[in-house]
Amino acid sequence: MNKFFPLEIKLVSFMLAAIFFTVAFLTLLDYNISWDETIHFRRGQAYLHYFLTGDLDYHQLPSVNLQGTQGDPRRIPPPRRSLYQNDYHNGNFFLEKDSGHPPLNGELAALSNFIFFQKLGVLDDISAHHLFNILAAALLVLVVVYFAIQYFGLFAGLVSFLSLVTYPLFWAESHFNIKDPPQTAFFAAAIWAFINSLNKGSLFWLIWFWIFLGLALSTKFNILFLPLILIPYLLLRYHHIFLKKKFTFKKIPQRYLLGLVLGPIITLGIFIGSWPYLWSNIVPNFLSVLRYYQQIGSGVRYQPDSFFIGGFNTYPWQWIFFTTPPLVLILFLLGLISVWIQRGSKKLIVWLWLLWFLVPILRVSLPHSTIYGGVRQIMEFLPAMVLMAGVGAWQVIEWLKGAKLDKNMVLVLQLFLIGLFLWPILVLFKMHPYENVYFNSFIGGLSGAADRNFPAFGNSFGNAYLEGIKWLNSHTEQRAKVALLQGTLANAPLIFFRSDIRYLPTTDNLDEPKTSLEPKETYFSGIKREGEYLMELTFSDSGKDFYYVWEYVNKFLIPVYEIKVDGVAIAKIWKNDWDHTKKEYQLALQPYNGLLKTIAENNFLYITLNQEVLLSQLEVSFDEEESCSPLKTAYVETSLNKKDWQVEKDIIPQYQINRKINLEKDKISYYFAGRSAKHIKLAFDNSKSCVFNNYRVAITVLGK
Repeated sequence: MNKFFPLEIKLVSFMLAAIFFTVAFLTLLDYNISWDETIHFRRGQAYLHYFLTGDLDYHQLPSVNLQGTQGDPRRIPPPRRSLYQNDYHNGNFFLEKDSGHPPLNGELAALSNFIFFQKLGVLDDISAHHLFNILAAALLVLVVVYFAIQYFGLFAGLVSFLSLVTYPLFWAESHFNIKDPPQTAFFAAAIWAFINSLNKGSLFWLIWFWIFLGLALSTKFNILFLPLILIPYLLLRYHHIFLKKKFTFKKIPQRYLLGLVLGPIITLGIFIGSWPYLWSNIVPNFLSVLRYYQQIGSGVRYQPDSFFIGGFNTYPWQWIFFTTPPLVLILFLLGLISVWIQRGSKKLIVWLWLLWFLVPILRVSLPHSTIYGGVRQIMEFLPAMVLMAGVGAWQVIEWLKGAKLDKNMVLVLQLFLIGLFLWPILVLFKMHPYENVYFNSFIGGLSGAADRNFPAFGNSFGNAYLEGIKWLNSHTEQRAKVALLQGTLANAPLIFFRSDIRYLPTTDNLDEPKTSLEPKETYFSGIKREGEYLMELTFSDSGKDFYYVWEYVNKFLIPVYEIKVDGVAIAKIWKNDWDHTKKEYQLALQPYNGLLKTIAENNFLYITLNQEVLLSQLEVSFDEEESCSPLKTAYVETSLNKKDWQVEKDIIPQYQINRKINLEKDKISYYFAGRSAKHIKLAFDNSKSCVFNNYRVAITVLGK
């Protein structure tokens, strides 16, 4: 342990946490919501409203159109209603259909919103939610600094602080990630409190351990892996007792033992008490949550086979290596060396931090486990990493002291090492507010990651939509139509849009509140080119759902605006009209009037044209009768020579133009993005499909 007094440690820790919080607060408005946050905000609001009023809906609140208000409380008359107090996703919905991650983080964000937006009116709607995010992140800063100073002194604490707050992923997502930074903060605080309880035999710290454990468990189930960190540490710390078989519960102070026995009640009380969905049928509902975690945590490979060695996934290790600032990476590696040098309490604590770093990453690297979109889902590795970076910096100074350098020279070198953090700080300034798409120089920056097509490069998790909305507000005509290609209204909050902009065809009446989370229709008109603006994130993603939409905009349209970082477009805006169509695709829609031959064989329908064309649309109408099987699924293939077939990625049924299903009761309407073909093959789910009843085929092509 170092020679700092507890009061001094507290003052430094709180001061640095306060500095982080202040800067984060002043930059809140630069960030959008993440695409995960909408449902968490809605659920948090629903449960908080239930706790405060006993109501499961919002019938007592006014129904208002918040589009164009920016969520500014001065523009929303009391009683203020949050955008996320949604009439569909209300208490009734969540009590019946809730699942997924626990809701406490959403409830705490809703509480922050209730106080600072709804009641006091001093913060806008979204910033008032995000206030909880940065408060939780500030708690993490406090824990890291305190932990580092406790064992390695002020210099290590400062380096750990700088390593954490300049870590691009943490800095960006502490503003708008409702799950992972809070979960990481509670995870870290639980470990910190547990170690303090052991060091002091303190019931006070033990109670805080159970509280933080409850907060973490009620945010995300990552905390269930904590025993894999603490049990090996306890075996290392008390191995002499276990080896000599002298362990007995009588040696544990009674008050502390009582805390160990009764503490789980605190944890489970927080977990169950914060989740009304569990109250009515706790065992089945809890099992449904476990099944959710099993589904998202195993089975699917999101990365190419090249990332797997003997079944082990190297993706999270590579992501961390390529997205950690080089300075932090070097100091962390020096910290790893220090693990083998330390003795006594310092050796024990660095082994704990090393376990803390390894376990979260290993659990998503093992065969049959999965991870996608980087490492935000296992952010609990980060506090351990920056603590080890602090140890690395401390070790360098210890080596220099061992060389008997003058004290003043040692101080100069300490200041020099701290000064090196100007480099990652400048990187943050340069990338602001898209720090979470950072890649380091070892891969050539974001452009290098793009050249390698590194999975999930450029993914801002919805952050880039905000700049896109600002551009649309400034550059589009009155009552312009706007649509997202992949995302939904949840990804681009309507409060940010100019009040006259039309977003959903089903809510053209601007006096109506727009509350749909998953619009069934959008203004995307495809090849009809009706002049709507299209916006979407453009990152490396294996999960694109609407293939025609993406192929169409990339093949036909010229972007009118691009949001670029390091020369890489992470979001684009297109205008779907004739003037912004590439010259080679300024072609008119024409019905195909040539010879057309069809053959029905087994569960296939073959369509042959007498010439090669640029396909735009295929319509197959048919008669649905009781004697046939309604069509459920079909696949489409195209060919130029009837030998080499290309499988079209959009299946039937799927959303295509206007985000309408391409299968109706008695008609298929399938769109192609200018596919060059002479033959079409449709594969249906069975040979008795209604499609074969008096079918009629019509084809639309592109021509001059």
